[in-house]
Amino acid sequence: MSDNQATVPAEDTSAKQAKQQKLPKPSKPVKQQKPLKQQKTVAKKDATEARGTTSTSTDAAGSNTGKKQQTSTNPPSGTPSKQAGQFSASDLNRIVLEYLNKKGYHQTEALLRQESLGNNKSKPTVEKAKEEKRKEKEKEKEKEKLEQAKKRDVDGNIISYEQIKQETSPESYIRAYRLLKEWVDSSLEMYKSDLDQILYPVFIYIFLKIVSKSPIHARGFFDKYSSDFRAFHSTEINRLFSVNSQDHIKENEIANAFHSNRYRVTLTKTTVNLLLFYLNDNVNIGGSLIISILNEYMELNIVETVTSKERLQDGIKLISENDRSNINYEINSTPVKLGKLPQDEEFIKEIETELKILDEKEKQNIVNTAENNKPLPPITLLEEFRGLLSRSYVDYFGKKNKGSNIGSEISEKKSASRSVDIQSPSIEVLPLPPKNALDLKIEIQKVKEYRDYVPLYDLKTALPSVCMFTFLNTNNEMLSLSYSNDCRLAAAGFKDSYIKVWSLDGTTLESKATKIQPSKSQAALRAGLDNKINEKTRSQETPITTVKLVGHSGAIYSTSFSPDNKLLVSASEDKTIRLWSMDTRTTLVTYKGHNHPVWDVQFSPVGHYFATASHDQTARLWSCDHIFPLRIFSGHISDVDCVTFHPNGCYIFTGSSDKTCRMWDITTGESVRLFIGHTAPILSVAVAPDGLRLATGSEDGVIHIWDIGTGKSLKKLIGHGKSAVNSLSYNKESNILVSGGSDNSVRIWDLTVENNENSFNNEAESGLNQPIIGYSGRQLPSVTQDMKEFGKNNSVVPTTDLVVSFYTKKTPIYKTQFTRSNIVFAGGALRD
Repeated sequence: MSDNQATVPAEDTSAKQAKQQKLPKPSKPVKQQKPLKQQKTVAKKDATEARGTTSTSTDAAGSNTGKKQQTSTNPPSGTPSKQAGQFSASDLNRIVLEYLNKKGYHQTEALLRQESLGNNKSKPTVEKAKEEKRKEKEKEKEKEKLEQAKKRDVDGNIISYEQIKQETSPESYIRAYRLLKEWVDSSLEMYKSDLDQILYPVFIYIFLKIVSKSPIHARGFFDKYSSDFRAFHSTEINRLFSVNSQDHIKENEIANAFHSNRYRVTLTKTTVNLLLFYLNDNVNIGGSLIISILNEYMELNIVETVTSKERLQDGIKLISENDRSNINYEINSTPVKLGKLPQDEEFIKEIETELKILDEKEKQNIVNTAENNKPLPPITLLEEFRGLLSRSYVDYFGKKNKGSNIGSEISEKKSASRSVDIQSPSIEVLPLPPKNALDLKIEIQKVKEYRDYVPLYDLKTALPSVCMFTFLNTNNEMLSLSYSNDCRLAAAGFKDSYIKVWSLDGTTLESKATKIQPSKSQAALRAGLDNKINEKTRSQETPITTVKLVGHSGAIYSTSFSPDNKLLVSASEDKTIRLWSMDTRTTLVTYKGHNHPVWDVQFSPVGHYFATASHDQTARLWSCDHIFPLRIFSGHISDVDCVTFHPNGCYIFTGSSDKTCRMWDITTGESVRLFIGHTAPILSVAVAPDGLRLATGSEDGVIHIWDIGTGKSLKKLIGHGKSAVNSLSYNKESNILVSGGSDNSVRIWDLTVENNENSFNNEAESGLNQPIIGYSGRQLPSVTQDMKEFGKNNSVVPTTDLVVSFYTKKTPIYKTQFTRSNIVFAGGALRD
């Protein structure tokens, strides 16, 4: 204690000795010295003791005697010689400050000095700050009331702040939407289809308004009315499901896009007048809220009659029309070279030499077996190969050396109006490894298949054949399917992180790694020989037609074979890509670089390179001899769902969940084409063998055919209903397209037929009342079935360019592919 404290009588020696021997049990617990809870209280207590206040004494054992001691009249040492009643406030403050300084309580000393300088009646600093903050809030509230009070109703009367707050409550927004929906549902059928277009954006913007006010009301509103729009806007609805606060609006790309941009809706003048009349008539029960949303967040495109092309442009306007047209013109005007990639002259000579030898052998065999009356081939292998080299890409649908002129007039008209540069890229643009004997063997096999293919110029005489593979007992865990270029192998990816490869032609898939088994002893050598003999015997009796590849740690979303069938590349949920050897059935390279799951992977038609598409909104170009990506294609604003190569290998095409498709130049890494027109995520892309047209399929069942040179849409194919289009493939002549969808159907489309590009919502435009005539002079059964199922199970009336549909029972189509012989291979997993 300090010198200012009252002294306590010291204990005598005998008492100390007694205390050391045995402590007596006190009548009451000994009170320990209290910790310093508040420095001001302790300081004031010490000051009181310094003035000689009454104190209690304790005995030698430390127990309280309960007797009052006499008041000390002599002041303690170190204090002014004044009586307790004669101390002034300044003296007391000085004593307390000296005590705090001596004890080292500098913060409390500074606080006491600051309070002593002001008025004793003033409030502490903390209370002052709270008071000032409260006054500022009151001023802001008064200011807000004044600003809100400036608003007037239709009659010119000032609207009170409480009234405005009540009218913009979550309950008011929900009531406004409910009344609007009831009015639209009760409207005449001739106006209902147009008025339905206004409900979706109004629903979204009201939901975003309520989220910032009351997340609980917003969740109930969303759960109640979101089911009305899942048929056409399921992607946006699913992504908005997680929005529960104001911060989520900024983080969610769909919500942020709606909140930051205007939504365009095309309506007729009559429909707009009906809408505004209803809103003005019900301005006091929610009409004013709907009007404010229309004015703040939406853009009404008023026309005399709504066409399908104008309806296609409805939606969020991320950029203005002028900017959009300028950007499209700048991107789509970039020169591209869509011709074939030239081959090495020395390699061409080697191919021709081998083909001459094969032609001579073929003639000799036919002469030796003349008694069998086997006819000569219509064309030699060498002539077929030279025809492939000289064939022009502009010859879309006809093959002159086959004697068919079908579609030649269409080709001439389109080539005359086409300004695209069809020059071939330089061979130095795409570095490739040297050709070997395996490449020579593959090229010769291609020539044989091309010569023996089934021509499909005229679908009036023959339809393409479809070979369907149904995979059983997959337990709904099969996620992807791919065929090799010659359709001799099939690979499927599963949820359980493994890949399964099948031999479709029955050849064995025996691993070549088992052929080299070094042994360390004679016994081991004998055992190894016995195993080899047993394995060889088993392979002769039952060839191995399926193998399993294990290595990934996540679900397998895509696989792709190399052109020579020696390599397989796979994309997985574990963010990696693996390159597998089909000879050793082992992983050669694991490629890392993507930050999220990889959705798709595709080998280049020239080999050596492959491309990937990922959830991280990028596509990447890889090569077999580098572990890092050679190019990163960034430009999409959402997932890149699918990827494919141009036939010359110099460009790649990516389809994204942002409803756009882009064409990228792999030499520069820049986007050279932008294809806009889909209203749902793009799940499949395919480039025609002629290199001039592109097909894209979306999640809502719509297929678009694009002109790669101009970036414009040529036609729209409707037939898969509202089910996703999972796969697309062109035939050799580029005049037929095959598609596979989640509606359990494989569909064949004739691209030379002009369709009505209709909207299935309009009965008059869609040709529902007009018979669809098939190529055999009658209605095709599949098209008739589609018409009967119209309006059921998400089905629609197909466009007139649908030739035929092949249905499965319970098998969604994962993959469709034309072989070099113009036979369609399709496959999928049977659903339980």
